[in-house]
Amino acid sequence: MHRRRVNLTNHVVDEATTQKKDDFEQLDSFTDYEDMKKKKEEEEAELMREKKMQKAMLEIKKKYGKNAIIKGMNLEEGATTLERNKLIGGHKA
Repeated sequence: MHRRRVNLTNHVVDEATTQKKDDFEQLDSFTDYEDMKKKKEEEEAELMREKKMQKAMLEIKKKYGKNAIIKGMNLEEGATTLERNKLIGGHKA
């Protein structure tokens, strides 16, 4: 009988400690680089907006509890999120 072993690791790195690498790109005559630059700036702005929103949500939950911000579907009949958030680790103690 053969046994298989699977090991999972999770290496989390703080975003501030990562270094941005200079990306080099081969240019050509057919690409609109101004448009690409504009799209990249829009993507970075959207990423910053998302980060601010996530940070605000975490601060609200820290101050007012896990049930301070929930999805609307968690208010439907049969949803268990509100009750599970009151438990320790989602289980009865």
